[in-house]
Amino acid sequence: MIWRTIPALASLVILAGCPRQALFVVLPNAEGGGVGAITIEEEKTVTTLDQPYATAESRAGSTAAIAEAQGNISVIFRSAIAAQPILPHHFRLYFILGSPEPTPESKAAYRAVFDDTKQRPVYQIEVIGFTDTLGDLPSNQALSLARAAAIRDTLVRDGLDRQAISIAGRGKRDLLVPTADQTPEPRNRRVEITVR
Repeated sequence: MIWRTIPALASLVILAGCPRQALFVVLPNAEGGGVGAITIEEEKTVTTLDQPYATAESRAGSTAAIAEAQGNISVIFRSAIAAQPILPHHFRLYFILGSPEPTPESKAAYRAVFDDTKQRPVYQIEVIGFTDTLGDLPSNQALSLARAAAIRDTLVRDGLDRQAISIAGRGKRDLLVPTADQTPEPRNRRVEITVR
């Protein structure tokens, strides 16, 4: 009986001293959004983590939730956190009626587009222009493209790479605010900018 107990205790010590094979942590969205969830399926266990900084470790073919201080998580994953790409951002700028000139408010808001882009080591910018339903299709198509080009040209003038900026004009298609034809609607006179 004693001989059987000693190997059992030795096995427990060996298993307890088993090195961590993997560490799983749910990090909150840095942009202030929600938190995702992960499910880890091992040979012997299934563990779900769905709270900010919820942590589990894998040892000897099974996974268990553990308590890990947020400070330790920051140290352990410092390199991975620093390597996370910046999420894409979306901006909307509005234009003066019949013009490729942004409104005064949008001229001020433009700075956020530029600042967001400059903080990225690599970037791609998509600028799509739109109009309201005043005017005919060819005129609106040309105006929407001129609006997108005006923003691209401003970004290039401020030092961004022209090759990283694509533009398109959608005319009066894809209205932000649905209206009847020949209706002036300031919110439809816009460019949509995605920076990634």
